[in-house]
Amino acid sequence: MSGFLDLPNAAMDQADVILLPLPFEGTVSYGRGTAKGPESVLVASRQVETFDEETGVELDDLSFCWTEDIHPSSDLDPALYHEEVHKAATLAHQHRGLVIGVGGEHSVTAPLVHAAAGSDDLSGITVVHFDAHADLRDTYQGTAHSHACVMRRLLERGAVVLSIGLRSISRAESDHGQDASNWEPYFAHQLHDGGPAEERLIERLANISGKTYLTIDVDCLDASLSPGTGTPEPGGLSWWQAMNYLRAILQPVPESKTVLIGADITETAPMEGTQVNEFTAARLVCKILAYLG
Repeated sequence: MSGFLDLPNAAMDQADVILLPLPFEGTVSYGRGTAKGPESVLVASRQVETFDEETGVELDDLSFCWTEDIHPSSDLDPALYHEEVHKAATLAHQHRGLVIGVGGEHSVTAPLVHAAAGSDDLSGITVVHFDAHADLRDTYQGTAHSHACVMRRLLERGAVVLSIGLRSISRAESDHGQDASNWEPYFAHQLHDGGPAEERLIERLANISGKTYLTIDVDCLDASLSPGTGTPEPGGLSWWQAMNYLRAILQPVPESKTVLIGADITETAPMEGTQVNEFTAARLVCKILAYLG
């Protein structure tokens, strides 16, 4: 069976890119289907051209390892599942390939970041967070491990979180974020017209210093690009708008010292009658790799 992009599936210790499928939807709160997201992304990737027309990069020059699914236990306990994700990601990071999580719900980002950092202390780590939602709740629906709490958990461990494309946030989340010196929000309504706010964001992204983790919840995008995600929000980022931001992170200014330590794409939920959601997610993985060159 072929792997990602319909290429041969390499062994983990020989791969340039290690893709961890995380079929979890233990804390989803509205639309369901993210458990089927990773497999749908893999299948869609086999229809994606390996040549990137924008950069000229040939992705078939890379070797990919699509690992075995990291399945949750039958009770879907998020804390237990996160432990399994952390173990799998830590193992993957022992090899040379770039580790990319493929979700699955957004709660999986917390253990992925800790594994990439190699520590529970995230001081000195910048998390670039593309999302419609702030994910800053302390608890949600009875758990602190919810997808709605994931960025708060990372802030508590000392990470700087740059949140891009936000357009849904509670008053309590807003208050908490404003009190946290390590949270930098960039709201969708501030970015839509390509004005000064967007210029500041691109400059900030191009000048990130140090270890950086990239997490993309696909609902950051306009709902036409990912209509089947669990909680779609109107007013999202356009495709090329998002690409401008990714280029700034992954093709930084020469004096920048950005080091990408890991990434993930989350909240893909396949929809009957369309392949837009999973194809968008597969293309996001490809664009990350193309911009890295």
